[in-house]
Amino acid sequence: MNKESQLASAALDALHGARGLPAEKAASILRDFLDSIRSSNSNNSRMTEATLSLETLIQKLEAEGSAPDDDWQSSIESMLSLAYEVS
Repeated sequence: MNKESQLASAALDALHGARGLPAEKAASILRDFLDSIRSSNSNNSRMTEATLSLETLIQKLEAEGSAPDDDWQSSIESMLSLAYEVS
């Protein structure tokens, strides 16, 4: 399993785990994870798309105290797409 695939799998785990948490805690966990993804210096376009989707989710959680199911689903689907592409 390559580095991008590992990151995508870990992101999926983080997203599923964070979804049941209070918004502040979920945003904190996902922000830490997003920072680690960004530090991986991946040039993959799917990785860029996935991180943008995750950033949108985090921003909603931080600004509004919740995020709609569509934002969660978009982040999950982006990470799944990345995981399938790089595996």
